[in-house]
Amino acid sequence: MADSYTLGLFANMYPAFKGDFRGNFIRQMVCDLEERGVQVKKAVKTSPSVTGYIPFSIQSLKLARDTGADVYQAEYIPHSSMIPALIGRRNVPLVLKFHGDDARIFPFRNAFTRSLTRSMLRRADHVITASAEMKQLLVTVGGDPSKISPIHTGVDTEFFVPGSRETARNALGLPQEKTIVFFVGRLHPLKGVPELVKVAQVCPDILFVLGGPGTVPEHPANCQFPGVIDHSAIRTWFQAADCYILPTHTEAIPTSVMEAFSCGIPAVTTDVGGCPEIVEDGISGKMVSVGNVPALKDAVLWMQDNPKERLEMGKKARATAINRFDHRILIEQLMSVHKSLLGRL
Repeated sequence: MADSYTLGLFANMYPAFKGDFRGNFIRQMVCDLEERGVQVKKAVKTSPSVTGYIPFSIQSLKLARDTGADVYQAEYIPHSSMIPALIGRRNVPLVLKFHGDDARIFPFRNAFTRSLTRSMLRRADHVITASAEMKQLLVTVGGDPSKISPIHTGVDTEFFVPGSRETARNALGLPQEKTIVFFVGRLHPLKGVPELVKVAQVCPDILFVLGGPGTVPEHPANCQFPGVIDHSAIRTWFQAADCYILPTHTEAIPTSVMEAFSCGIPAVTTDVGGCPEIVEDGISGKMVSVGNVPALKDAVLWMQDNPKERLEMGKKARATAINRFDHRILIEQLMSVHKSLLGRL
């Protein structure tokens, strides 16, 4: 293919097997690139253990000197970018891809982490961020705004589709008559789980389903915790729900909200990070301030009390996913960055 090239990928998070959720979006990106004729050579960390950095570093050293790579891309900075930035071949362009805390938290911990991030930015030929908000944060650290592009990995809108709520609820053993609010993520205070539980306590007629890893908190009877949900099964949970909820305290740009939108259900989120870049308040969902339990309760009750308007929100949410966040659109944007660096545009 005329557009084919070889990408050297460095990623300190990558699924070790089918169904492994760690770095699943990076694997999706690899599949999308390979389907379009791009060869991807990988140096990836597939173990959650710190010891996994040993084989990852060895792989990275080999890939950084591989004469077959046309462009480097490092996922999560600086964990994956140190080796290609410092010893990578100088004639190979380097793309850095920031996903979340590596842009929103790490650079601002202290003077050293700020300096290290700035050093990585200076060595990069181009920078990709998951959200426009993250781009602005990196500019304050020293990034060149003309070399930073907000491009998310996106969502598969042909897999995450609207479905029969009745069928989905039957499959999951959920009640047909209840309003169901769905959350998926770490059961952690930074995800707003304590606020969710407080809202559940004052909304006893609504069923709250909280899926994901972590310690189950004390909760009222109208809360269910199905545990870790396989990514391939999340679609059914979205289809069973009336709305998605993510009262997070910090976020890059949440894939779960895109997936919910793609399934045609609106979302209630907080106005932090990249959430406002997805959710239009009053159009495709509701937005509240972080930690505001009364506002969160009001948003949930609105979803319960306005079923027709909620369904219209869901249709607009689906359109947002298709028109702005379909992974096929976004992978073409990423490839345009690569081709521009290779002088092929």
